[in-house]
Amino acid sequence: MGHAPRVTHTLDIALLPAETLAMKADYRVVVDVLRATTTIATLFAAGLDSLLAVDNIAVARSRADSENRVLFGEVNRLPPDGFDYGNSPQAAFEARIANRGAVLFTTNGTRALTTLAKRGPVTAGALVNASAVARDAVQHERVIIVCAGSAGGTRFALDDFAAAAAIAQRIAARAPIAKLGDAARIALGLAETLGWVTSAIRESHHAGLLGRLGLGPDVEFALREDIFAAVPTGRILENGDLCLFDAG
Repeated sequence: MGHAPRVTHTLDIALLPAETLAMKADYRVVVDVLRATTTIATLFAAGLDSLLAVDNIAVARSRADSENRVLFGEVNRLPPDGFDYGNSPQAAFEARIANRGAVLFTTNGTRALTTLAKRGPVTAGALVNASAVARDAVQHERVIIVCAGSAGGTRFALDDFAAAAAIAQRIAARAPIAKLGDAARIALGLAETLGWVTSAIRESHHAGLLGRLGLGPDVEFALREDIFAAVPTGRILENGDLCLFDAG
């Protein structure tokens, strides 16, 4: 007699990465919708082979140089000197990176990914791949969606929470018996309001900062829902690197 397929039994949202220290999970989705996880999903949809996510800018430069990887990233939302590209999903979509490897360093997103990966595999989630991530997530019993936040992961970010709500809504629709944590319950209630996810992201503090830097097109790109099937998932390798591949 075959085993019944696994399905999500518990679903919650961590408002900041530090909250996950007290949360058990089989599946962790990191959300930095403006812009790291949107950029990551876009890179794999564009044919990227593998991605090293690092939380040290010197390491990013070194690994990109020694392994001939394309270097993406940002400091204070702008591309650092010597980087091939910034942290722009629009630029990632247009970049010629098919079958290439890349390195990504960002202020918040890669820090959250590398921190969470020390506890198990991590998946990069955003609006652009929300349904694809949800389809993958429901195969696991305990799912946590982790908001990367701002200020190095120390402050709540409305944009990440809204995107997390959209992913949670899709998971809950596929696993209606899942027990919801408090944050997930609040998020699902808000997500039921027509247009709330989009307006919350567009009106968030981070979106305003990007707009003032002339990066409004990246915000609009990040608001496009379910345009990619990529499910970028990674784990810490033996040498300590966090390497992501497309598990979609």
